[in-house]
Amino acid sequence: MAAPIKLNEVMKVTAMGIKPESITFANCTMESEKFITVREQIGDAVNIHIIDLMNPQKTEKRPISADAAIMNPVAKILALKSGNNLQIFNIELKSKMKAHQMPEAVVYWKWINERCMALVTATAVYHWTMEGTTEPVKMFDRLPAMSACQIINYRADAGEKWMVLIGISQAQDGSNRVVGNMQLYSKEKGQSQSIEGHAAAFSQFMCQGAGANSTLFCFANKGPTLKVHILEVVKGTASAPAFMKRAVDIQMPADAANDFPVAMQISDKYGLIFLVTKFGYLYVLDVETGTQVFMNRVSAETIFTTCVNSVSGGILGINR
Repeated sequence: MAAPIKLNEVMKVTAMGIKPESITFANCTMESEKFITVREQIGDAVNIHIIDLMNPQKTEKRPISADAAIMNPVAKILALKSGNNLQIFNIELKSKMKAHQMPEAVVYWKWINERCMALVTATAVYHWTMEGTTEPVKMFDRLPAMSACQIINYRADAGEKWMVLIGISQAQDGSNRVVGNMQLYSKEKGQSQSIEGHAAAFSQFMCQGAGANSTLFCFANKGPTLKVHILEVVKGTASAPAFMKRAVDIQMPADAANDFPVAMQISDKYGLIFLVTKFGYLYVLDVETGTQVFMNRVSAETIFTTCVNSVSGGILGINR
């Protein structure tokens, strides 16, 4: 029987003439299967490399003065951050689309879709839409439990009704464990809740007997064991049977006792959860039942950024 998952190397980022030390969580971003951006500083010179994954030979290199850069997941639109100043450019039209000065520093940012960016500061989370001349709008304040965390991800569901902020911090018990903290926010209720977890994602799932998709919230937490939770937060069809929530224990290899999740992506095309860990393991689970269908170590180095490949229904990841 053929393996359910095919693993292959798409490209070496360093083959684009980029120094290995620039390929880090802070400098290298990938919002979709279309583009990778790498900010590279050599001496005082700073350049942004925009790698076209569909045609790597079309890679562009541009001088910039920004601290960070991030590419739109669909279009050739580039966001730049310099201190508290944010700018968004349409590369093909060679025009500035929007600019804004934030009242405080943005510590994490991400495109949540092709139309909207999430901006995370030390105290709050904002959404900035590309439409019109609108300024960033505050979604919610960060909970005190998130204050000591390094923010590593932020997700919103397809309807932007539910959002989750994800951070990690060092355990205070002397164990050197990496603790995961998440803030789950409901826009309709205007309420946040704090959850222990390292990685999370939303999924659009058609439940049995339903005529519309439900929104599922999935998250993974490494405590004494690695556990994956799957629950329904938006019901697709009121009259349909409720989704049966799952809490699944994942068996980890004996030599990976200190491993923990760093990323979760969900393929709605195949109904699969892809869970990537710090030690380079990939766990694949069925989103409806939580059944594990695949596990293997896919990288000896940490995979520091991932995204769903909307073409294949799989995922892409970058390691060092």
